[in-house]
Amino acid sequence: MKKRFTFAVTSLGSLGVGSVRSAGLCALLVVFLGSTVCCIAARRPNVILILTDDQSPRNPPVPQYPKLVSPPGFGFGGDRVFTPHIDRMAREGIVMTNANVACPVCSPSRYTTLTGRHATRSRGPVFNHLFPAGTMARPENNVELGNGEPSLPRLLQAAGYTTAWVGKSHIIEQEILEKPSLWGSAAAAGLKRYPLESDPRTDPLTNQAMRDNQQWWRSRLRKEGFDWVGAVYPGNLLELFNKPSNVHNVEWTTRSVLDFLDTRSLDGEKPFFLYYGTTIPHGPDPWAKTKTGFANGLDADPGYTGEGYRTDLDYSFMPSRESIKKEVSAAGFDVKHAWLTWFDHSIGAILRRLDERGLARDTLVIVSSDHGTWRYGKTTLYDGGLKVPLVMRWPAAIKPGSVYPHLVLNTDYATTILDLAEAKLPADYQMDGVSLAPVLKSGETAPLRDETFHEIGFARAVKTRKWKYIDVRYPPEIKSRIDAGEKFPAFGDAPPNRFPYWVANKHLGYHSSRHNPNYFQTNQLYDLENDPMENHNLVDRHPEVVADLKARLRKHLATFPNRPFGEFTR
Repeated sequence: MKKRFTFAVTSLGSLGVGSVRSAGLCALLVVFLGSTVCCIAARRPNVILILTDDQSPRNPPVPQYPKLVSPPGFGFGGDRVFTPHIDRMAREGIVMTNANVACPVCSPSRYTTLTGRHATRSRGPVFNHLFPAGTMARPENNVELGNGEPSLPRLLQAAGYTTAWVGKSHIIEQEILEKPSLWGSAAAAGLKRYPLESDPRTDPLTNQAMRDNQQWWRSRLRKEGFDWVGAVYPGNLLELFNKPSNVHNVEWTTRSVLDFLDTRSLDGEKPFFLYYGTTIPHGPDPWAKTKTGFANGLDADPGYTGEGYRTDLDYSFMPSRESIKKEVSAAGFDVKHAWLTWFDHSIGAILRRLDERGLARDTLVIVSSDHGTWRYGKTTLYDGGLKVPLVMRWPAAIKPGSVYPHLVLNTDYATTILDLAEAKLPADYQMDGVSLAPVLKSGETAPLRDETFHEIGFARAVKTRKWKYIDVRYPPEIKSRIDAGEKFPAFGDAPPNRFPYWVANKHLGYHSSRHNPNYFQTNQLYDLENDPMENHNLVDRHPEVVADLKARLRKHLATFPNRPFGEFTR
């Protein structure tokens, strides 16, 4: 911005105007242009925050599990996937190569993203009923936004922003979401039930019920601080409870993002915040190939949406699905990863619309994921679950081609956005993030964090750039059963475990424990620089490191009043 102001002064001074009157006019013009530039420089950014669902960054192979399936991360020019639009964001913005989430499973991670707070701070009724004050909190997919709880959209509304939502929720009405038997009850009046196998393409009653339910969820999300709500998936695709509709539809959600952007213009509009949660690549696996092709993704019928079956929607803003597969093959990439190129074209459509509306320069676009999945790290505190891709683009501020290698946590997203929006926080609202504004606006290259704190189920962790300490503790009722020699149920036909899984979801716990060799050990220490796969527990070899990290963990746990965690909170 300084260069532009200097150029204006120099240009006016070089006109060769000799009269006093002309000189005065020049001076007025300089003042006018200078003030205009200052206003532009001071403009609060629009923000588009985009989350994929279950995606790690670029992962190394796992030699002992050569057939281990894990969706690839964004390309950033890599040789596995074809993502030209996300690669463009990296060239024109900043890539943060050590981005992490605080709680690596869908609902609590999205809670943190939308509040800047650790999941255990949730005021949601389900979570606090399961774990009342005075008991150990076990955050996983039981966390939700509390009724009226301060949040990123609410605080941005108060700061003069227009707020919008598109895509996957999985963060409100957890009881209703997962129990269609409650639909139509007093707790969920207005939600309509329909047979699981019914096809909205051929059954008009089911189609209308799904259409009506979509409006119910949109109305419900508006109560959480969103002025504008578009296409909504209430949870995972499976939680539509309609088998034919259990397929991804990137065009349907992208179209809704573009619909919102079409309501925005550069002049005379309030700044905006848009949250876009895509369903890619969470199951059903979009890369899974059957006799009918990629039946869950690119070869699915695009008429199936979260609001029933529709054939009246224009998706011409993106290439056809068939052409995307051909594009990937022609570029020399494996077509099984074409689902990521599909999502990449969603990003491309959004970037184009920002250009067309004159909004690109002043819009911060963030693309990340809710958590990783590499090596079944989901619901663990291993880096396979904690680390996520993160790229940001903001032409007005971010230096193109920047890389930030230091620790970032998803608590930082809301903190950064609220900082840039100049929003005021309630005096009693504790946020856990660090603002990344100095990195984005000034190119700060020093680390802003010494460590990050993480939680899931029975486990807590502290991570530095080199070390990670994980501690697993059990509440008294579980500890007494362990001490008595009781075995705990495993998933499927697997034999019972000496200890319970970290989380209640036995399916996820089973896979995590199989692919992470130290899963059931109570105390764990890893040298992340020399053992990035976290195979070697060094807890007995570095007592001084363990003591330091335990002390750091104790400080973090002390910020959760009345939430015991073993000897750390006594």
